[in-house]
Amino acid sequence: MRTIGSILIILVGLVWEFSAEIHTFIGQIANQKLQAWLATHISQIGPWALIGGGIFWIAFLHASPALRRWLRPSPLAIFYKPQAHTSVRRRNMRDYHIEVRNCTTDRTISDVIVTWDETPFTRFIDKKLSRDWLLSPTSIAPSSSVSIFLFSLEDDLRIADNKNDVLRLAGTFTVRASGKGMEELTARFRYEPDKFPKLRKLWR
Repeated sequence: MRTIGSILIILVGLVWEFSAEIHTFIGQIANQKLQAWLATHISQIGPWALIGGGIFWIAFLHASPALRRWLRPSPLAIFYKPQAHTSVRRRNMRDYHIEVRNCTTDRTISDVIVTWDETPFTRFIDKKLSRDWLLSPTSIAPSSSVSIFLFSLEDDLRIADNKNDVLRLAGTFTVRASGKGMEELTARFRYEPDKFPKLRKLWR
């Protein structure tokens, strides 16, 4: 037992004395094995690494705008609730509005402009109302909102006086809001002439 103990002490001393050399030797063996493994498998790893990197980059480019919006939400918000933002102006005629709200509590947003993308439907409405914007440059106070008129149509287009086929075609359009010192805010809507109400907000 004493002999074994003495041998162990001697071995510990030798390891301690030559620890640097042992570490270098083990490192060389490990490097040689790693280099041999890479040389054998690099041709297989390379294409998959490029494919994976490309997929990651594409996903990052598409996800980063949504991530930025989530981390830094817009100070403006566009709201549409059919029960609250539609009103009967006269029999069989209904007005459709949206609401643009300043969500901040300490900042007035100036030069707020609201437009919508040009489609056959929106072009017809704008021409009929002789307007260039849904909302011309306006300042919105903190925690305040403005109501924006979109259009007014008969509930039942089959008995409407006008014969324009554009009003009888379903379509999608985008509303855009921008203000001084802020990124553009968008909201998508679906116009469905055969449904009531005829307008609904899309989630995407």
